Amino acid sequence: MEASWPHALEQWHEFFLLCGTAAVTLTGALFVVISLGPSIIASENKTGVRAFISPNAVYFTTVLVVSHMMLSSAIPRELTGGLLCLGSLLSMLYLWSTRAPRRWRENRLSKMDWVWYIALPYCAYALTLAAGVAVLRDAAHALFGVAATMVFLLVIGIRNAWDLAVWMPMQEKNPDRQQSSERTS
Repeated sequence: MEASWPHALEQWHEFFLLCGTAAVTLTGALFVVISLGPSIIASENKTGVRAFISPNAVYFTTVLVVSHMMLSSAIPRELTGGLLCLGSLLSMLYLWSTRAPRRWRENRLSKMDWVWYIALPYCAYALTLAAGVAVLRDAAHALFGVAATMVFLLVIGIRNAWDLAVWMPMQEKNPDRQQSSERTS
């Protein structure tokens, strides 16, 4: 695939252009979601914001950066694969640093929240790592793997942003909410 790397990327041009556009648009929508509950975010512990809100921006940013990288056929295949691997490892480290699992346990959130806020993001970045290795190994299916992980991250970010958009107004309407509320504590 080495000689055809630019040609292979060219065949995926519209897909990565669409993913990058979606990521930018969804990032803007995430800012709108956050603006629904500024008092919740401002009044609560920063760790919760890092654990449940900020990762969505990281998912969309990952899709934007990877899409941009894939749109440039001038970036060699080896560098592309290496950057995918490095980026996925750093993203998993970031997820770990948010301490979301601890927040999930402390706030007794649902199992579905654990799946969407913790398990699936780690899976998405593990798949991104596998796609990066596939690119490095010049595997025929490598671009399909990259594409799948980008869609996976978009879906996770959309679902979690929607969950937050539904949750935040409920917190605003509930004046007796606990000091440690579910998503932002």
